[in-house]
Amino acid sequence: MSRSSGLLSEIVPISLLILSVLFFFAKIILSGNPLFGSDFVLQFYPWKRFLHDHVWSAGTLPFWNPYVFSGKPFIANIQASMFYPLDFLFYVLPTGVAYGYTIILHFILGSLFMYVFVRSLSVNKMGALLSATIFSYNGFLMAHLYAGHLTLIHSYVWIPLVFFYLHKFLSTPRPKHAILAGTFLGVQILGGFPQIAFYTILGALLYALYSVCLGPQRRSGQYVAWAAIGMGAILVIGFCLAALQLLPTYEFMQLSTRAGGTSYEFATIDSFPPKNFMTFLIPDLYGVPGNKTFWISDASWTFWEYCGYTGICALVLMVVAIRRIVADRAGMFFVLLLVLALFLSLGKYNPLYRFIYYLPGFHHFRIPAQILFLYVFAVAVLAGMGLNHLTNGTVFSGMPRMVVLAGLSFLLVLAVWSHVHPYSFFYVLFKLSKPTGLTIDQIGQVHTVVTSAILRGTGIFLIIVILFFLYRKGLPSYATTGSLLILISVADMGSFAFPLIRTVHLEPSPKQAYLTRQLKLDRDVYRAVVSNGCFPENAGLLHQFQDIQGYDPLILKRYVQYVNKSQQIPADNKVVNMHYIRSVDNPLINMLNLKYVVDCASAELTERKAFVPRAHIVHQAVVKDDHETLDYMMGDEFDPMKMVVFSSAPDVPETAGGEDRGDHGEMCRVLSYACDEISVDAKLNTPGFLVMSEINYPGWQAYVNGKKRTLLTGNYLFRTVSLEPGRHHVRFVFSPSSFKAGTVVSFMSVVGIIVGLIIFSRKRRPS
Repeated sequence: MSRSSGLLSEIVPISLLILSVLFFFAKIILSGNPLFGSDFVLQFYPWKRFLHDHVWSAGTLPFWNPYVFSGKPFIANIQASMFYPLDFLFYVLPTGVAYGYTIILHFILGSLFMYVFVRSLSVNKMGALLSATIFSYNGFLMAHLYAGHLTLIHSYVWIPLVFFYLHKFLSTPRPKHAILAGTFLGVQILGGFPQIAFYTILGALLYALYSVCLGPQRRSGQYVAWAAIGMGAILVIGFCLAALQLLPTYEFMQLSTRAGGTSYEFATIDSFPPKNFMTFLIPDLYGVPGNKTFWISDASWTFWEYCGYTGICALVLMVVAIRRIVADRAGMFFVLLLVLALFLSLGKYNPLYRFIYYLPGFHHFRIPAQILFLYVFAVAVLAGMGLNHLTNGTVFSGMPRMVVLAGLSFLLVLAVWSHVHPYSFFYVLFKLSKPTGLTIDQIGQVHTVVTSAILRGTGIFLIIVILFFLYRKGLPSYATTGSLLILISVADMGSFAFPLIRTVHLEPSPKQAYLTRQLKLDRDVYRAVVSNGCFPENAGLLHQFQDIQGYDPLILKRYVQYVNKSQQIPADNKVVNMHYIRSVDNPLINMLNLKYVVDCASAELTERKAFVPRAHIVHQAVVKDDHETLDYMMGDEFDPMKMVVFSSAPDVPETAGGEDRGDHGEMCRVLSYACDEISVDAKLNTPGFLVMSEINYPGWQAYVNGKKRTLLTGNYLFRTVSLEPGRHHVRFVFSPSSFKAGTVVSFMSVVGIIVGLIIFSRKRRPS
């Protein structure tokens, strides 16, 4: 068969995959309304809208975000995915619209990538079509779509393509395939979800090791060396391509609450609980947040972190064809990958995880359950292999048949038990599941949810078993059986997924709109804090007012220490959602330039008089040890309008820091304020310091009358510059060297990739 005719034969399954995505998201396409996602509304929508609006208004990318946490580096926010190539729609369309169509694009690409990868494993078109379907509509991905985890979906869809070129390289070691695998790994990293990229690298390394140890060329020393070099090249290319994002992110991580890794307790938050293995067979046993039936916990995020449903059809196919699957080297690897993913997902429920925690990378991430994406990836591959092996009539016999019938019997027993003896059934269920937040009023609803879920699973399982028995009798053909199994799988996962695909209205409420208008009447530069919660997290960024709170996985450690000290609460490195500021009448909060308290209960703004201006001049300098600085600033001796505290002796001219004589005629005012540049006009009669209520961070530079000046950190957090007597124009510019270095590395890697592909596409290296 010619290559063109071979490609032509793939048109039908590829077209079906594209049409299935359009069908699943028809509600979004036809309504024109934005796609709902919990974290999209709270996190990604403000980030992406800020990015879109800044690019269109200023013509440049925003490097600094002044609207949350009193300012933080936006360039370091890997989850904002500023440089991810497939986020181009966010730059040209309204943010809410762009989100839905970006998701549709990724679902199409993910299904196609999976189809191509499974076909490369010598699986027939029917099997590859099933694999792509499971990969696209499994419970893990659909639950995280409901959660609005945009960057997880960005990163998730690339794993089949990384494995496709890795598999090709390990099968016939050619530099071209290693270059392409590294390129798509780099794109996956730019997608903005480092944990998925980390687990992809883990899976790729294990696949390379498995191929070296058990592959057909395992005895060749040349092959082992070439495989090691290729795997190293893949990692280097991937990291270098993403360097313009990775270097600023790494710089920020070293200064964040996650510097040096997280504690074991934090790293094992949302470990996969063994009681949730039941949901791999009955996905809605504990209800679904999409239709407000989730009853197992009062924290709905446990739903999407623990959802690993791949459909009953996939599990049955794996079991009935397991002997043929494990006889295949690739099949055996994915069985092992499935087991490993489940083993690691248990986190704190796994007695060995305390040792795993100390392995490179694991202590930097929380939510071990997110490795379930490797489980669903492996199941998708194995299900396709199982359907491929179904052409052999002996697959549904012996032990596999007994296992399948045992599974069906288990569901039948649950169905009968829950209807005949509901009290004893639910007593056992509640004892095993230990629900939290369940009220007496919900018991009736729980009965309906659980019994319906069990009946649904039992019905689907029974239909599949009947179809298998008929197939063994030779009634339906392989093509008919395979097509029916794919349709059953789509209907099974679709019935679970459809309630999770919802639209949302992103317009602010009348109260939010009113309060935002009131804030914007003040043209001064100031910060605000929201109390009584009528605004969502990151409201400052969304509505363009500078907030001292916010929501982000990475927060500057010194800022958390500063705010926690102001609230008299212990240091805490688990902070991702800073909405706990209650006491605003203290010196530390005053120095954050907090002018307004937004009271959502009364829909009023309270203007504070004690706040420190955004820019002011002082003439006294005090040096304290770093651990003493905050205590001193909270004391009565410290006056922020007269003095500045340094944690070490500042390297400033001897004339700076003169006596405060209360000279008249001194002034300090902000001339212009932009995200990445601030201009200040200052006049001093004696030497002193310009203190900004702006967080000092690597990459900020100060220019006094056009000449670069040393930028100091005063009052624990803030940008400070020493000034001589006279009139000065002071300009602060954010130009991080980490981004400049990363841009050079990324540019050089793109050039290297292009040159390498040109060279190695022409010249084949012998294995």
